[in-house]
Amino acid sequence: MPSTSRPVKVACLACRASKIRCDGQVPCANCTIHRQECQYQPSRRGGARRGPVAAEERAMKKAQRLQTATKVNNHAVTNYEFTPAQILQINAATPVSLSSPSPIETGPRLSDTLQGKDSLGFPSSPRGPRTGQGLRETVGHPTQSLRAYRCDQDLINAYYIFIHPYLPLLPPPAMSQYMDKPVALSMRSAHVDASHLPYWPTTSLGLAVAAILALIPLPGDVHAIENEAVTLRRSYADYFARSALDVSEESLVPSSNSELTQGPCSPLHPEIPQQLEPILALALLSLYECCQRGNVPKMRIRANQALTMAMDLSLHTQKSANNCSDAIRRCWWSTAPLITSDDFRITTPYIVIRGCREVRNSLPLDIHPWPYILQAQSLLHRSCTITRQLSNETTYDHGCLPCSFHNEIKHLDSSLLNIATETDRYCCIANCQGTEADAERVLWAISRVLIHTARLLIHRVRAFPDRPTDSFTTTFKSSTSGNSISLSSSQRTQIDAIFPFNEQESMRICIRSALLISRVFRHLPTPDPMYSDTPADGETLGFGFGLGLSSRDSRPSLTSPRSLPYMAWCGMQSFYVLAMVLRRVRAALSAGTLSSVYDLLDRPTERTAIQDAERLEEELHMGIESLRVSMKADGVYEGVGRIVRELESVYDATMMG
Repeated sequence: MPSTSRPVKVACLACRASKIRCDGQVPCANCTIHRQECQYQPSRRGGARRGPVAAEERAMKKAQRLQTATKVNNHAVTNYEFTPAQILQINAATPVSLSSPSPIETGPRLSDTLQGKDSLGFPSSPRGPRTGQGLRETVGHPTQSLRAYRCDQDLINAYYIFIHPYLPLLPPPAMSQYMDKPVALSMRSAHVDASHLPYWPTTSLGLAVAAILALIPLPGDVHAIENEAVTLRRSYADYFARSALDVSEESLVPSSNSELTQGPCSPLHPEIPQQLEPILALALLSLYECCQRGNVPKMRIRANQALTMAMDLSLHTQKSANNCSDAIRRCWWSTAPLITSDDFRITTPYIVIRGCREVRNSLPLDIHPWPYILQAQSLLHRSCTITRQLSNETTYDHGCLPCSFHNEIKHLDSSLLNIATETDRYCCIANCQGTEADAERVLWAISRVLIHTARLLIHRVRAFPDRPTDSFTTTFKSSTSGNSISLSSSQRTQIDAIFPFNEQESMRICIRSALLISRVFRHLPTPDPMYSDTPADGETLGFGFGLGLSSRDSRPSLTSPRSLPYMAWCGMQSFYVLAMVLRRVRAALSAGTLSSVYDLLDRPTERTAIQDAERLEEELHMGIESLRVSMKADGVYEGVGRIVRELESVYDATMMG
């Protein structure tokens, strides 16, 4: 029986991309139903398509199919219908919808539902970068700004400015660094439309990098913190992230480690084997879940996916040096930082970063920060475990705490103090600058932050047994360490009996560790979009680090992040300790009775007690301000922004209480 509807000669772009029948009308029935823009263009079929243009077109088609698969309900729900706690719970429980659903996650995204989005179909891929004028003509009257890049080279250069100093995933730059060259897109709608972009990354790694960079406001954007601007950045960043996940899954093919050096290299860096790109992309997506979404379960999922892929390629068993050894080292140790370094199955050498010529104060010259970071992470994990046990009611169900806790806590504190002494001896005083130099400084700083966070946590139970951290209501509540600690009188009695330090000793340790963390945050190097390997005449390169001061502006713009803030949780712990002690010291000064804080002062006498208390008050206040400024700048990442809002409420209560 002949068909009653014959195929039309020319299908619209949306139907052609979705591979569905088009009726040839303007607009066609499918576009009318799905509220898509209906455009017609002659087919370019008939020849082989190779090269970067064809690769970009294929990537765009994948993106188009992904967006079509992630349509959401038309019903618009406002943010005011949910409390912050409910939003966080739904975010943690609501997985991302993929074009090919995985067993890990399926279903619509909450951020789409909250905004009442309808996904738009993509027109055909733009050929080559557009001019800024052409972009503004396409988008219309500007209302919000979005960061974008024109090519792989500009994208990877931005990676070395904003990401690499805080997480050196990739080898050193293959080309000289130059000042950041973002394209300022002016948008009037938060709906994602890739035709507005000057270029679309063709690899999972490029898409993951673009996802993080899209969150960073453009310099001088006075509207960056407005809801419309935040929504715009979130929309495109989420879309880049979902596309990166989709491409990384599609790129999985049976392979062996022997093919790493023989196969093609990444278009982003000549020293990165193409097979490493999905692993590196998942590592970045793990950080994206942490910093942007504040979603710890998904962060772990992405990290575990990256770890599995890395072990499938035997990245943990590298022994001999080869052309890609540095790329493999960085990929493995950046992907699997929590694996114990004494596992006999792991033979891959540690990451070696030669970023600055440093004086190590009698440390051997071949010592590098990565082993210390691994040790610090292992000790932090032990500290979290003990803290959780001490604050968990089930630990006390069988009577008294085991006496083994006494020796375990004492040994852990001694180990932390030993490694802290080693890392404190590092000091970089050479005039060196650049992304590798910053990366080495930051890695040493991270090791110190991890060490003192671990020491702070283990002593916080003893120092503040009657002060629950009641502001931990929404953010990262599912993470480690038991954020809310409120002990009963019987629990406090048992802890007093087995803890090897008294309350005053633990309080002083907490203060010292929290103040050190605040100093590290204050002196972290900030991204320098104007940096070039060829400085202008008279420009000074380099800055001191450790307890020295950075030559860069220590007061960054509140709309520009000063780091990749995956260490925000550590800063949060320090902030709360300093706030609790400051409140106690201020109350004592106000009442005129310093007996409750006398043990916290530095060798006070009856005549100098008030001076000593005022000096401690000022030091605590400066530490809080340092953490507040640093984390507020990093609040452009929405996961950290939730923390910042909580810290602001604690700050107001502390300063005005």
